[in-house]
Amino acid sequence: MNLGVEEVGAFLGDDPDLTTWLGELERAGEPRDELDVPAPETGLTLLLRLGVPAQDAAEIVGGLSELQRNPTLSWLVRRCAQRTVADMGGFRPGGSWPALPDGWGRYFYVYVFLAVLPSVRAYHEERGIPDDISWATLAALGNAVESHRQRLGTGGLDAPFWIDLHFRGGIYLLGRLGFNRGDLGFLAPAVQAAGLPFDESDPALGVHAAPTGPLDPAACDASFRLAGEFFARHFPEETYRLARCGSWILDEQLAEYLPADSNIIRFQRRFHLVPETRDGDADILSRIFQASPDTDLATLPRRTTLQRAVIDHLRAGRHWKIGFGWLEL
Repeated sequence: MNLGVEEVGAFLGDDPDLTTWLGELERAGEPRDELDVPAPETGLTLLLRLGVPAQDAAEIVGGLSELQRNPTLSWLVRRCAQRTVADMGGFRPGGSWPALPDGWGRYFYVYVFLAVLPSVRAYHEERGIPDDISWATLAALGNAVESHRQRLGTGGLDAPFWIDLHFRGGIYLLGRLGFNRGDLGFLAPAVQAAGLPFDESDPALGVHAAPTGPLDPAACDASFRLAGEFFARHFPEETYRLARCGSWILDEQLAEYLPADSNIIRFQRRFHLVPETRDGDADILSRIFQASPDTDLATLPRRTTLQRAVIDHLRAGRHWKIGFGWLEL
């Protein structure tokens, strides 16, 4: 059955977000022949390799046969995969990622990334990226699926735009920290004020604390050293002299609650912080408790100093922030 945009549009309905998305998929062009979801047995093996919890992996595999019987959904998965593959090696967030109707939104983008997986693995191989770094990086998919169930109590994936950057070759997990290829952006004036000759378009690595445990200073030191070697070797056409970070970890209010020698405060001190912030309540609740913003604070654990700090700060009517900073590599 040869489907066109009109037939798929009729399936999606008149939601303007879905209409915009469909236009993006159409512009991505015809998908490559190899862009398709794997067979169930292969899919299960791959999902587990990507760190998807067994319960979710079983549910995802259970939907594969139905997906393959539904030409409209297959069309959407392959076109969405083509959109990612067409920008393989890109690092700028782009495109829309709406949820699909009728429950398919829960795992739809997991199927997309399964279809993309052979292409990003081939890209990593072409760049000479070690196998262990490749798989560890792509396991962000499993982390996101696990986080969704812990926070919301159901299977799903609610941050596909973030996983897309991993599956386009834009982000790499290098030990304790992840690093994404990018540019300096709005932090350029602060860097220039420090006397360094960089502008918005100059390369800068984004720094991300993976959800894998304490921010041990020695482990972070090792990640920064590895990042310098990694990007010089595998992306020699890009010269990174700066790194940037935007995270709840850089909220200066944390110093009111945590000791100066704590891992978080020591991590903050690596960066030159800037005044700009954005709302961070949802982010810190998700990261520390795997909780959603509407969670009753009284139900959250208070076992650690950080947990107590987050709760007490919010109970006092205050708000957490996403802080931003930069450093020289």
